[in-house]
Amino acid sequence: MTLQLRLTIWYTALLGFTLALFSLLVYIAMSQNLYSKIEQDARVQAAIITELIRAQLNPSSSFSTLVPRSTEGNFQVTLQFIEIPTTKVFVGIGDVQLFDLSTGNVLRSTRKRFDHPVPIQSEDLQTVRNGSDTYRGRITYQDTQLAVYTFPIETDTGVIGGQVVQSIATVDHALEDMSRFFILGSLVSLIIAALVGAYLAHRTLKPLQTITHTASGITKMGDLGRRLSIPDQSSEVGQLAATFNEMLNRIQHLFKTQERLIADVSHELRTPLTTIQGNVELLQRVMTQTNHQPSDSLVGDTMRETLGEVEDEANRMGRMISDLLLLAQADSGGLKLNEEIVEMDTLLLDIYRQTRRIANRTKGADGLLVRIGSEDQALVKGDRDRLRQLLLNLAENAVKYTPIGGTITLSLTKSEGLVQVQIQDTGIGISEENQQLIFDRFYRTDKARSREMGGSGLGLSICQWIAKAHGGRITVKSSLHKGSEFTLWLPTLDRESSANASANVNARSSIITDVNGSIAR
Repeated sequence: MTLQLRLTIWYTALLGFTLALFSLLVYIAMSQNLYSKIEQDARVQAAIITELIRAQLNPSSSFSTLVPRSTEGNFQVTLQFIEIPTTKVFVGIGDVQLFDLSTGNVLRSTRKRFDHPVPIQSEDLQTVRNGSDTYRGRITYQDTQLAVYTFPIETDTGVIGGQVVQSIATVDHALEDMSRFFILGSLVSLIIAALVGAYLAHRTLKPLQTITHTASGITKMGDLGRRLSIPDQSSEVGQLAATFNEMLNRIQHLFKTQERLIADVSHELRTPLTTIQGNVELLQRVMTQTNHQPSDSLVGDTMRETLGEVEDEANRMGRMISDLLLLAQADSGGLKLNEEIVEMDTLLLDIYRQTRRIANRTKGADGLLVRIGSEDQALVKGDRDRLRQLLLNLAENAVKYTPIGGTITLSLTKSEGLVQVQIQDTGIGISEENQQLIFDRFYRTDKARSREMGGSGLGLSICQWIAKAHGGRITVKSSLHKGSEFTLWLPTLDRESSANASANVNARSSIITDVNGSIAR
């Protein structure tokens, strides 16, 4: 998961949590406020009803003329004629009911919402009989949610019960609409926040992407001269870019110093080595031409042996200096490839002949069996001399580390757009832990043995560099005391380039066939 996506997710999640918490708190506060307002309205309405009823039942009130008196003075009969006010104060607020405390029967009702009075609950009736009021925030009657406030009405002639019935459906619908608005608004806000957050994260992290691309380009191209350009140097990313540039300056300086050192050392050592080799050859010629006395034969043999060792070490040092100079030029970019179309099957035959000569010279005429395995025709684009140097180096190593009686097999196959050149031997092999290190410079699995055989630890490093310079690679499979298999992988030419070179291949195919026949014999 990228840092940009992670920041967007965290930003959106935090905003979503904040919106959800805010919506929940607002919903709870609003619902409590609305339901509390209903209860407050019911109590106000009940207080006004109580005062008006008392005025009607008070003999000194102007309302007394509206209330006919029973000859028997029956209070219950008198209550039948009480008028419940329907002024503007109560329009649309709630129904008002008056009921008898002894029986619980509703005496009068405004009946604005229902055809029949709302039944009086036994618990409410008992509470009013005890002289207290009660409020029920939610009851269900005829599929309608109601809020009911029940209260006693004390008059000079007796006590009756009063009840204010209000529908809370409007409040419920309002809260449902508000919850839908909150959910829809939150979803829209989250979508907008995710898009804006992704854009802002992209803009914020764009300098980091620039740093990544620059570092990747430096790694792939090896161009340490590239630098980061971040306009805002005062930000954290700008400071990181400045630090990165300083690090690149130091690394570039160190690399240039190393390249100069290797090149200078190589050049400086070439002159004394050339002098040593020239003097050794001169002494050998003088000693060969001079007739020594019998008493001087031992001195002459010792001098010849000493001069031979000096010549071998000088030659080995010369090869090492040449390899160092080659690697220094490769690191500095000064070594260019002479690209041309290379026929790998023809090159493999050349390496085969060279390998046989090296094996005969170092192991004897019948010391090693050098043969060609499978051989396909393949064309690659590259430097023929460098590819020959690579394969010959691998073949020489196979000869060095394969004991007498062993076998070296050279093969060439082509599949899936790649050319595979394999050099397989039955030598001493390489341990698994050393296989990842053999391409490092100056690394040798057995330093004493490698030095005796003239190895410097630079050959495989040069081989790997040549392979990478041609867009390929070298792989190794090996087991101790069983042998090794080095494989060079190179990209083949496309069909158009192959067609252009097919004439040359056909012209030389007969020669290759003759050579293969002689090899088989």
